[in-house]
Amino acid sequence: QVAEAVAQPLLGTRRVTLVAGGSGDIGVSRLPGEILDVVTRLPATVEALTGVSITQVRPMSPVTPP
Repeated sequence: QVAEAVAQPLLGTRRVTLVAGGSGDIGVSRLPGEILDVVTRLPATVEALTGVSITQVRPMSPVTPP
C-alpha cells in the first residue's frame, strides 16, 4: 500500500527526467529502485517528523472507497 501511494503521482506522468550519478541502472529501469528507496526510508521519516512509529501502529479497518 505504501509503494502504491508513493508511485500514484507517477501514473499520470508523461515524462520523467532522472539525473543519475555513479554506477548502476540508468533511465526508466532506475525508477522502481527509486520508488523502493523512498518506501524503505518512509517509516524513519514519518517517525522523525511525527514521533509515531508506523511499524508499531495497529492497522485500521480497511476503508472501502466510495
